Amino acid sequence: MTGGCANYSRSALREAPKNARIAANELADNVEVEGGSIRSARQGNFYIWDAGESSGDSRKVEKDVRVVTTMTFYLTD
Repeated sequence: MTGGCANYSRSALREAPKNARIAANELADNVEVEGGSIRSARQGNFYIWDAGESSGDSRKVEKDVRVVTTMTFYLTD
């Protein structure tokens, strides 16, 4: 990836594990247990596509980026 897409890629890859930790902690709070350490992690697919309704315009600057990260955490009571 070149240019701006590379910057978004690095940013998305940094944010995905942070967001997974936040979601795991919220789940742990909801079931009244403590979120523990990471048991396993996998960085999966990375998607970049045109934002909004007019997809397919390769010159369009605005893009949506999605990173699929799967993380398994230990939970303790």
